[in-house]
Amino acid sequence: MAIIVNTNMSALRTQNNLNNATNALNTSLERMSTGSKINSAKDDAAGLYVATNLNKLIGGSKIAQSNIETGNNVLSTVEGNLDVILDNLNRIRDLTVQASNGVYDADSQKAMSDEVKARLAEIDRIAVSAEFNGLKLLSGGDLATNGLRLQVGANADAAANCIRVDASVFASMSAAAGLGLDATTVETTFKNPDQAAAYIDDIDDAINDVNTRKATIGAIQNRLDAAAGSLTTTIENATAAKSTIMDADIAEESAEYTKQQILQQTSASLLVQANNLPSLALSLIGG
Repeated sequence: MAIIVNTNMSALRTQNNLNNATNALNTSLERMSTGSKINSAKDDAAGLYVATNLNKLIGGSKIAQSNIETGNNVLSTVEGNLDVILDNLNRIRDLTVQASNGVYDADSQKAMSDEVKARLAEIDRIAVSAEFNGLKLLSGGDLATNGLRLQVGANADAAANCIRVDASVFASMSAAAGLGLDATTVETTFKNPDQAAAYIDDIDDAINDVNTRKATIGAIQNRLDAAAGSLTTTIENATAAKSTIMDADIAEESAEYTKQQILQQTSASLLVQANNLPSLALSLIGG
């Protein structure tokens, strides 16, 4: 082996190995301290790109889960008000069937018609007061015109990420306009058993309207529950995939850290010896 003074190749190679070991040591140290094996784009540009998209999917899916919960709250509020309206309609129907029997005097007929009018007024009050976050639920407004759009996915495509509640669910439930039950004619109607009997059909139509809305709400809530379950699966799978790409294996990095630490120390010791090789030329000259 030649003894060269100007260019110490042994020292250069050893120094390069020392630098590599130091860089690898620092990388393992960073991964162990952050828990992530990708801490910048240079670590794995493709992996970082995929992980970023997965992170968007996870975040959007969690918001969609919250949207579903809020949507269910809206529908439950509507259904609760419909239940109270239905109770009033059933009582009105009972009174109407009773008034259809021609054995009652004028005072009895008036008492029954007064209760019917009071319950119709209560239906109007419920319809006006039913709100959610400022949105009218049963007295007209935007929902009665456009329905309710629920974002149940993380992306823009409506077919895959949106469930719509038909506007008919939110149509006005006022006694006269919504249900076709005119309180102004009740007293006259209840004075005549035949007219009272005919009124039963109007009440049945109103009850059917309420039941149809409740059935629609139930079907949509089932869809929302299914969508929530799908989102849970999506979040779990996307989180697992992100973990595979981003999370550092601490046991593996610890072993790598120890390995590079040994190589660093060995290279440092050898570099001292390599730097001393040119000094052999002095002994040759001196000899």
